[in-house]
Amino acid sequence: MSRKLSIRKHILSVFTGILVLFASGIYAQEVAEIKPGSDFPSVSLTDQHDENASITQEIQKILFVSDMDASKIVHKILEKDGDVLLNANQAAFISDIHRMPSLITKFVALPKMKGYSYRMRLIRDDKTGSFFPQNKGSVTLIRLEKGKVVTVDFTNEEERLKTFLVSPKPNFKK
Repeated sequence: MSRKLSIRKHILSVFTGILVLFASGIYAQEVAEIKPGSDFPSVSLTDQHDENASITQEIQKILFVSDMDASKIVHKILEKDGDVLLNANQAAFISDIHRMPSLITKFVALPKMKGYSYRMRLIRDDKTGSFFPQNKGSVTLIRLEKGKVVTVDFTNEEERLKTFLVSPKPNFKK
């Protein structure tokens, strides 16, 4: 009887190992980091009003933030006529808020975000935000062309962010 149990445990552990390897391979494909030459992944996002806010083929620029310092840089530029500025430049603002405590998100942050004059696409889970390149305190600047990533850069300077946002082609140096 104990031999049958031992064989069952062995088969179960082999099966579990294969399943883990298979699942980790799928996960690795889903969260491949965004880099020049790659397709921008199809992600399901909502905005601060809980409306669908996917990234369409028309979007050519993405401003991505994952911390408060970077967020403040973007808000300074967008606080007046932000929606007009984003739409005129075929840009989208994505904010990763998944690390924010849920009570703060629900009762403080989202009510404040709903008052903004521009659309914020929100990442609310750790999986979706993990493939965005990030530098603490910096805005990630992603330029797209027909759904393909052309450039990825970072800035913590307001002027450089403005230049990226309004310029038709990359024109800044590191």
